[in-house]
Amino acid sequence: MKKVTLFISEGSQASDKVTSFLDKNDVTYELKNVTENKMYLKELQEMKIFGTPTLFIDEKKIEGNQENKILYELGLANNLSEDAYFFENESKDD
Repeated sequence: MKKVTLFISEGSQASDKVTSFLDKNDVTYELKNVTENKMYLKELQEMKIFGTPTLFIDEKKIEGNQENKILYELGLANNLSEDAYFFENESKDD
């Protein structure tokens, strides 16, 4: 089983979407909320990462919300397509 760690921020739609996506796909992951725990923020910054959501699947880093890349790295998709879907392309229902 792959080790999955997700760094999120509170109040971030992007973080909420990745969390929901992982839950929908029954992925077990360690959640690190940088808003609640500043040590997690420091951990990210020491890796020269300054944004959330950031997902690690084993040692592979995925910044942002790249559904196809997440599926591929989890072994749930066979390839990465050129037309990869990004959560940012979803319309906002605010």
